[in-house]
Amino acid sequence: MWSPTVGVEEEFLLVHPVTGLPVNRSDEVVAVAREFFGLGLDYELTMAQVETNTPVCGDAEQVRHELISTRRAVGKAARMAGCRAIAVGAPPLGDEVGMITDSLRYRRLAREFGALAAQQLICGCHVHVAVPDRETAVQVCNHVRPWLPVLGAIAANSPFSRGNDTGFASWRSMIWSRWPVSGPPPYFTSWQHYESVCDTVIEAGTALDRGSIYWDVRPSAHLPTVEVRIADVAASVDEAVLLAALVRALVATAVMDVERGVLAVPVPPEMLRQACWRAARDGIAGRAWDVLSSRLLPVRRLLDDLVRRLRPVLDANGDLPLVERGLEVLRRNGGGADRQRRACGGGVESLLGLLDVDGPERSSDDSLAAVGMSGESGHRERRRARTALRGGVAGRA
Repeated sequence: MWSPTVGVEEEFLLVHPVTGLPVNRSDEVVAVAREFFGLGLDYELTMAQVETNTPVCGDAEQVRHELISTRRAVGKAARMAGCRAIAVGAPPLGDEVGMITDSLRYRRLAREFGALAAQQLICGCHVHVAVPDRETAVQVCNHVRPWLPVLGAIAANSPFSRGNDTGFASWRSMIWSRWPVSGPPPYFTSWQHYESVCDTVIEAGTALDRGSIYWDVRPSAHLPTVEVRIADVAASVDEAVLLAALVRALVATAVMDVERGVLAVPVPPEMLRQACWRAARDGIAGRAWDVLSSRLLPVRRLLDDLVRRLRPVLDANGDLPLVERGLEVLRRNGGGADRQRRACGGGVESLLGLLDVDGPERSSDDSLAAVGMSGESGHRERRRARTALRGGVAGRA
């Protein structure tokens, strides 16, 4: 049985610690994370975001450990840099336009795509899973395609925009769908077919390169992996681990199907896009179009069907206990969008407290003003922090 390695990328939004409005402080947060925690954060398209990457992990338990550790460090680094890092798909408050990060690639994206690039102040979660080779990767993507709506609904975590309820569980998905090469990918017959389509969209100028081909599931441009990119960044570690474990098992199951010569169902792209739209609107609490049965069904039922299909692999690779834990969190508390809607009645602090990247993991003596910065040792730490901040730009990609 194929038991692949897995890695997770998470993007986080930087906001003012009191107002919750996005702030352009990625330089400062990156510098502090490197200086104080030895954590190498990546820049994102706008300066109000940072990105984390786990190492290659052998199972969901390792993913969980890495996410907890990384989220804790990011949360502390943000507070030391005078802001707050929150796990949310799109800014719940303030403007959706961010300052473009000053790197060659991002400046080029801004030139080519104008306001579309500036309005990408959104945060996702990307799960990478190893596959044997690129030809297999293309066929695995075909097998994953019908389950994209369910995967997107699991972590739907962006119901608000500019302080208003959008009516969507994942508003990020609506913003993201404006890119010319995004959403569910076509059904590809081979690696050569995939490469041919990629060459065409790059030649047409609708993507800069293979890195900006933003389909919801795609083969890696440089590694034998499949990347699932449909999800909002999850509100909690439990939901992120649930997503990663399901994607890992789904890819492993697909690899076995490919090896047995089982072809994926060629779901028409237009029907899959409708299903993803409905899942983004309703989230885990609503309904979605099941592209395999052509019926509108509760998302929870579709999720149960997916887990039932993957249970043998989940059990064999040891991830089933954490999947069951994540499912229990969703049953008990609802999805991220549901919890945000409940929290907003308590005001800005209630909402931000829910979304803090290290919320449940934060120690009781942490504060928004400073982390471990009291007394004489605190003065020394503040001086070190200021030094790190001054050098922040030097580390920019």
